[in-house]
Amino acid sequence: MQNVAAILLFLVSTTAWSDELFLKTADKTYLVNETDLQLISEEQHQKNRGCGGFIVTDSPLPKSTPVINQLAYSIDRPQLVNEAMGHVTEEKLLNFIEEFSSYHNRYYTSPSGIKALEDLATRWRNMTQHRQDITVTKLYHNKWPQPSVILTIKGQTSANIVLGGHADSINTDDEGNHSHAPGADDNASGISTLTEIIRVLTQMNYVPRNTIHFMAYAAEEVGLRGSMEIADKYATQNKKVLGVMQFDGTNYNGSQIKIALIKDNTDKKQNAFLGSLIDTYLQVPWGYDQCHYACSDHYSWTYKGFVASFAGESKVKEENPFIHTALDTLAASNHTATHAALFTKLGLAYVIELDK
Repeated sequence: MQNVAAILLFLVSTTAWSDELFLKTADKTYLVNETDLQLISEEQHQKNRGCGGFIVTDSPLPKSTPVINQLAYSIDRPQLVNEAMGHVTEEKLLNFIEEFSSYHNRYYTSPSGIKALEDLATRWRNMTQHRQDITVTKLYHNKWPQPSVILTIKGQTSANIVLGGHADSINTDDEGNHSHAPGADDNASGISTLTEIIRVLTQMNYVPRNTIHFMAYAAEEVGLRGSMEIADKYATQNKKVLGVMQFDGTNYNGSQIKIALIKDNTDKKQNAFLGSLIDTYLQVPWGYDQCHYACSDHYSWTYKGFVASFAGESKVKEENPFIHTALDTLAASNHTATHAALFTKLGLAYVIELDK
């Protein structure tokens, strides 16, 4: 299987949930045991300094259709955006990361992984219970016990804006329900960013024109399973989605640039919009980078024909060296949330300037 380990993207499909899966690369198909997937993925990670991304689906993936982005982006709500950014509190971001990374792990089949998502749903519900236009749902998946959590702010139109991040964690050194996987950066920081955006918008009593969804995906670390199921549902129902933004690791400052916009398997036009938002509102160094694989949940949305972007905390080759281990703690970020605050502000600017 060494030749497979060199593949930057592998798609895994199965017609039944079992121990054996078909691993399909660009030119060959292999029969592998499910327990071997992370070993292959980790070997790829070490060889290429990029996570060995893979997708698990119930049936072979069809060829994707290129997305034609017809949106006309504009940046003309500075007063509202600056007000929102002024409410971002680093202390709240830090406290959430600390709390969400305190579970033994958030693995997609573990008791603590299930409890973490149920606790998140309760937190989001308590934060927004004064708003009649906000609902929080736990989406239970048929093939694993960890739910995804979705908070929805109902808008006036049928169009949707999606901000997401995965809530599970993994320790690829010792994978399983028993392993210690705090996942402070990957991805308690991304869920903290989403939570702070929700808090700021509700504190401002922001009433959107379009419906806004905040999604904490289950089972990302084992093949983008939660997000793929959700994106497939949105595609099947022909839902109109103005844009999707992914937050996966927001608190490790590993590059000279502060924000790395991933340019493969994302939308070029929306990426340029994000760059303009950074220049206008954050005024920090940013640049483009590539994953070369299905590196996070944005891939699920892109593959299903939606406009999606992924803003990374650093360049891929300069990413947090402690992710997917027991050492993914706040210590790697010097026990601060300064970097995560930047992504929170970018997320607020994205929502407010897109919601027209």
